[in-house]
Amino acid sequence: MVIEEIRYDFNEHPEQFRTYFTKIMKLIIISKLNCLERNLTSLKYFNEIVNRIEGCDIHKIKYGKPMIFTKFLGYEFNYHTVRAKIKIIDKYTIDISLESIISDFVKAFDKLSADTNEINWNISKLTTSGTKLEDDQKKNSQDEPNLHLMEKEAKLTFNLLDSFIQTIYILMTQSVADTNSLGGREIKIKDISFSRKILTIEMLVDQKTVILDLLPKSKNGVVVLIDIDEKIGDTIKTVMLQNNLN
Repeated sequence: MVIEEIRYDFNEHPEQFRTYFTKIMKLIIISKLNCLERNLTSLKYFNEIVNRIEGCDIHKIKYGKPMIFTKFLGYEFNYHTVRAKIKIIDKYTIDISLESIISDFVKAFDKLSADTNEINWNISKLTTSGTKLEDDQKKNSQDEPNLHLMEKEAKLTFNLLDSFIQTIYILMTQSVADTNSLGGREIKIKDISFSRKILTIEMLVDQKTVILDLLPKSKNGVVVLIDIDEKIGDTIKTVMLQNNLN
């Protein structure tokens, strides 16, 4: 097992901290996206999501059941390629812990998180010539109204993910004196899976499980499935709604 502990201090450049936090969270989320291959609705929607992430593709792997994961900038992720944990120590200092059985993935994840390139998602699926991309599944199995509906719901899913990231940022940068603060607490995104058009986020807060469903077709968009004693899941949902981030 390769473990790397990194501390990034943005006290001299505080204006860059939120941008960096957003990028590292996007990278973690992309590395954990998956769905079951046998569920056709999930697979179509997963493709719709992945096609809207610049530099992202899919690959297949078998964990008892055939699974689909992301391939991002040439790196094929799965459940075990890399585990990332983050902790904001003070307002502009973040600790990142990376673990993997493959050293190249630790190096790659560190490199991707530290470079200055943005991670662009929720982008329009256009070629350089301005022609919309199409795949055989869409041509053969979707009529135009259903295609537009799936595109709309994919955009809403990314809005919910952006909402989730910014809510985690707000909570992690709150004063530890606040009862809802996640400052000084270790956050790990364990799994992000699609079941049809529902995106389930399983996360650990100081090793305690919180599970949320993001639902693009729901008015509120967030359902708390599993929460810990401090009701962090409910807090995340409340902040997302209060700030109209979804």
